[in-house]
Amino acid sequence: MTLLAESPSPSPAWALTPRRLWGLPLRAHLAALAVVLLALMPLISTGSSFSADEGAAIIQARSLSRGGGWVVEHPVPEADPAGVAYPLELSERGPLGTAPFGKHPLYALLLAGADRLAGVTGMVLLSIFGTVAAAGLAAGLAARIDADLARPTLWVAGLASPLLFDGYLVIAHTLGGAAAAGAVLAASTAFERRGRLAAVAVMPLIAGAVLLRTEAVFLALGLALAAAVVGARRDRMIAGLVAAGSVIAAGTARLGEGVWIGRILGGTSVGTGAVSPPATSGFLADRWQAFTITWLRPSYGASREVDLLLLVMVAALVLGANAVRRGRPGVGAMAFVAGASAVGAVMLAPSNVVPGLLIACPVVVAGVMLIDRMTINATTARLAAVTSVVFALGVMATQYSTGGSGEWGGRYFALALPLALPVLLMAIRQRGSRPLVAGLVVCSLALSVMAVGSLQTAHRVDAGIIAAVERTAGPGRPVLITTAPRAPRMAWPTFDRQRWLLSKPEDLAALVDRLRAAGIERFAFVARDESDVALLPASVTKETSTVYGGWQIVVFRTS
Repeated sequence: MTLLAESPSPSPAWALTPRRLWGLPLRAHLAALAVVLLALMPLISTGSSFSADEGAAIIQARSLSRGGGWVVEHPVPEADPAGVAYPLELSERGPLGTAPFGKHPLYALLLAGADRLAGVTGMVLLSIFGTVAAAGLAAGLAARIDADLARPTLWVAGLASPLLFDGYLVIAHTLGGAAAAGAVLAASTAFERRGRLAAVAVMPLIAGAVLLRTEAVFLALGLALAAAVVGARRDRMIAGLVAAGSVIAAGTARLGEGVWIGRILGGTSVGTGAVSPPATSGFLADRWQAFTITWLRPSYGASREVDLLLLVMVAALVLGANAVRRGRPGVGAMAFVAGASAVGAVMLAPSNVVPGLLIACPVVVAGVMLIDRMTINATTARLAAVTSVVFALGVMATQYSTGGSGEWGGRYFALALPLALPVLLMAIRQRGSRPLVAGLVVCSLALSVMAVGSLQTAHRVDAGIIAAVERTAGPGRPVLITTAPRAPRMAWPTFDRQRWLLSKPEDLAALVDRLRAAGIERFAFVARDESDVALLPASVTKETSTVYGGWQIVVFRTS
């Protein structure tokens, strides 16, 4: 009886209880995040890609790593001497030829190095490293605002934000985000410790971000303005160093990159432009359209039920956060509705692609609703908040009317996520609403599952299309024609074994005539839908065809 009446003995010192696990040093959490991201790689796969931009970067990196240099030659010059049907859209062209990803040579060189070490898997690992670094630096920023924010910020940035998705793309969003967070952290250190060396360290970080991502110019402007705002209260000397350093570094990086590209291509380079540029409805209309896509749109074509559930999730989070802010009841009910809606959406469409940032990252919704002056009381918070806002406004004013095309969570805003998340999480922490936090955890997990599912499905579908094209076109470096700009870049795994041509619809007849004149008797036409096939001239003879994933692959003879 005595034994039964005793209280349970405490856990031994070596037992890893949830509390002790959470209390492990930040570096242990960072290592755990890296393990989780690496563990997801086999599930997602690296044999194909999600974005067409990835294809251009991979083709460029492979050319560099295999000794081919920057210029990727035209695959069928005899039939297209003017180069108007060069297969890789949005390339850089100069006197020496065309570079598929010449706009940011630094990133192409980093990818080439990764390719030499581990192929395309190495390139993806570079992006995963960027996510881990961005999450770690975001945690460093959070620790300067509130020490208890560091761990949740790390996990939200790494697993519950678009940086999770971007970590498996061969695009420099995550590396740019890490450089952005590093720059703001250096500026914060300079102000807190009055350290000129830290202020000077801002320059290489800003330059690196600009050399990786064009939109990082707005990051430099934002940090310069943020330094001026903070410097009015803290230290004008440090503020001047940070502000001037940011602007000078960004300007120098942009000018230097232009000179670098010119040397690569032997003179002034010209972007090849889009084959089908997006229609414009005027500046304001285009800005609104881009905003709705990159901030509010729940899908690219999911069912109405899925779209409705995701929009209900956001609305419930807004109402719940508003109730928290005003001290009103109903927070638990709204949190439940938000979580249930998110889970319902992922169950109905586990591979849905969410372009809207407010939907892809629920923490942003609640954080924006709850932020106030007390949230940005700390120097680091003010630096991060002002920089993020200026950056976001700059992107909104200049992005394409279609946003980032295929994207998860407004990809052009990714650089600001490691800066904004610590501030937004501080706003949530200040209110201390457990029901709201519980709802955010459920919503975030659901959206993370959807992000992984969308990547997995996109890779599987693209791999199937690539295999279908290769199987139908046959061996012997076949000529493939398409009017879909995505197709040649999507086909990077087989690009060296094929000869792609990208044509405007109105130029197809003339291109086929030039193929015939060059003695090319057979080609495959790769079309996004069946109606595109009707664009070919009647003089060609159909040989065979295949349909896969909505794509038509039709082989024709020119004679």
